[in-house]
Amino acid sequence: MRRIAAATPIARERPSDRRCLGKGLFLAAALLAGGCGGSEQEGARSDRGGRATPEPSQGFPVTVRDDGGREVVLPAPPQRIISLVPSATSILLALGQEAQFVGRTDFDDEAAVASLPSVGGGLGSSIETIVSLRPDLVVRFEAGSDATTPRRLDAAGIPHFSIRPNGIEDVMRIIGLLGQAVGEVEAADSIRASLRDELDEVALRVAGAPRPRVAILGGDPPLAAGPETFLHELVELAGGANVFADAGALYAPVSVEAVLARDLDLLLVSEGTPVPRALEAIPLRRIPLEVEIPGLGLGASARILAGLLHPGLTP
Repeated sequence: MRRIAAATPIARERPSDRRCLGKGLFLAAALLAGGCGGSEQEGARSDRGGRATPEPSQGFPVTVRDDGGREVVLPAPPQRIISLVPSATSILLALGQEAQFVGRTDFDDEAAVASLPSVGGGLGSSIETIVSLRPDLVVRFEAGSDATTPRRLDAAGIPHFSIRPNGIEDVMRIIGLLGQAVGEVEAADSIRASLRDELDEVALRVAGAPRPRVAILGGDPPLAAGPETFLHELVELAGGANVFADAGALYAPVSVEAVLARDLDLLLVSEGTPVPRALEAIPLRRIPLEVEIPGLGLGASARILAGLLHPGLTP
């Protein structure tokens, strides 16, 4: 599988910023769900009513470098976590951190955190609520437009770092980063290895098959997924050729005329996205919501896309 370097953080909020903070990448609010519950670890743990002093832990303090280029020192494994990115929530749950969560966003619906107080959306969260929950780690989305959240967290003395899962390798790196932050490096490595195996299996199944020319569209007016997005990478891995691989690095606005000029075999369109009448002659497949989530479900998303592009080649 081709390795893609992490995209450079942008200086202003793109439409994809909010799409990455809910449950559907091309919709107005979007990002990641899934994951599994946690297991008990040795050492002092807080209950969800107040901070506890953690016991010394091997490998700490650790320094993590976030997607905004900041170096964040964590003196001990965090005992009170708030994640403002649902994909990170899912990863942390898979790393066994269920007991450490003290808050959630409106988009977190996993049973493990559903009963916790909400701090609002991923962007524009209630800083007052976050501070009242006394977290010792906040994971937030790297958005150049949101300077208020990191500034106010700094003022409150709350450790935080940012992530931005644009591409597949970003997701892999973030899994490792979160594993390092909570002292579960081996578990993170295992999750990444399993996810790579899933992606490799899909690529092997479609190897040698004809590569249909496709566009990946969503939004109104429509945006096309460009070459530094995980959707582009998944389509290419699943045996397709993204005709907008030369477009903007992430999600670029496109006209009907531009789509028609690309000589498509297939349109992949986000659920809920209207299709202009002029494009109705092109064969169309709807992308299920779960495919638009760049997190632990990337392997399943690749299988779904391979099934859309190559019926019969994948289970």
